Amino acid sequence: MSTLLEIENDAIRLPPPPRTPRTLRVALAGCGTVGGELVRLLHHGAAEIRARHGVRVRLVRVLVAHRGRPRPAELDPALLTTDLDAFLAEDADVVVEAIGGVDPALRIARTALGRGRRLVTANKALIAAHGPELALLARRHRGRLDFESAVAGGIPVIRALRDSLGLTGIARVRGILNGTTNFILTRLDEGWRYADALADAQARGFAEANPARDLSGEDATDKLRILAWLAFGIRPDALVLRRRGIDPDPERLAADARLLGGAARLVAESVETESGVVAAVEPVIVPLAGPLGRTRGEENVVLIESRSNGGITLSGPGAGGGPTASSLLADLVRGAGRLARPAAEPPVPVNDTREHRWALSVVRTIHAAGVLDRTLARAGVPTSTVLADGDRRVAVTEPVGWQRIDLALRVLGAELLAPVVSRVEVSV
Repeated sequence: MSTLLEIENDAIRLPPPPRTPRTLRVALAGCGTVGGELVRLLHHGAAEIRARHGVRVRLVRVLVAHRGRPRPAELDPALLTTDLDAFLAEDADVVVEAIGGVDPALRIARTALGRGRRLVTANKALIAAHGPELALLARRHRGRLDFESAVAGGIPVIRALRDSLGLTGIARVRGILNGTTNFILTRLDEGWRYADALADAQARGFAEANPARDLSGEDATDKLRILAWLAFGIRPDALVLRRRGIDPDPERLAADARLLGGAARLVAESVETESGVVAAVEPVIVPLAGPLGRTRGEENVVLIESRSNGGITLSGPGAGGGPTASSLLADLVRGAGRLARPAAEPPVPVNDTREHRWALSVVRTIHAAGVLDRTLARAGVPTSTVLADGDRRVAVTEPVGWQRIDLALRVLGAELLAPVVSRVEVSV
């Protein structure tokens, strides 16, 4: 039945008549992979948006860098402009920023929020660099800043941290925050060569033409800074963070993980310790059966541990235009409420001095294992085993702090080419 009757206190009551849809005027900055997909979602989902949210979304202006590039068939070409000033002057209720980077995104954000408008953005670099400033600007001018789509694509992790879990005492946020590297590492698990895996990721729209920010861990770092801000109240630019990506040799990284019986994943983690909050983005060899090891392809996963609510796991697609645009649309029609106010005295960000086990991989001659052993011994780093696989030697250290392993790497680099290091969380 299309009309439902509600029964309350033995009386039959008809539902209220449908609301007259309110028009929401939207200015969109950027019409590439994400912005273009948002245009399509707005067009094809218009009826459902009106029915569910009582809103008629109307695009009033679309800012692009070049008019001549292919655009979605659903987009009226008359809405396009390359004039930033004209775009900023447009009378809009909501400004959606899907350009990326900081310039001109920061100017767009400051202008929109300074005029009391809502800003919806998928720009993790912008929020990581200027999030607290923009949040303050939104509160001061009664605007609103929504950025659910800036982290983990279609996973509602931002809303979980600042709304559902904001007062539960977050202890740790950990996960896979970059779909591109996870897709590549999964392909390497399946026996692909790195060049072919990267080309496949680019063909599917998961990787940019220049994937450097993904491979180096910079993209995941921006996202982790945002999550640590929401979880612990630490300004993104103040977080002390150790970063290493899956380069320079992803194939050897994946091979090391297979030799040790695990899976290589680029893991982002921020933890509150007795000394303060520590953070890292780095390759980790994780158990195959664990939540990180089971995460395949472009999927992202975030594990949130709180002192009063236990742990929850959020997972879903984390790369590509569709998931990000869907999250933008959700923020656009629903809004995600106010930003949680950080604690008056947030924890202090500190270097990670916890002791971990590490895998150090070298490739050279039959003498590589001996050189590796001597180098680690000089640095005072004990090893539990050295495994051999062809010309590759992999040493697994007993638990030691990062500073000691870093010293070993510096010495090692002088004698052997391109050592690969990853944190080890599997039993060896």
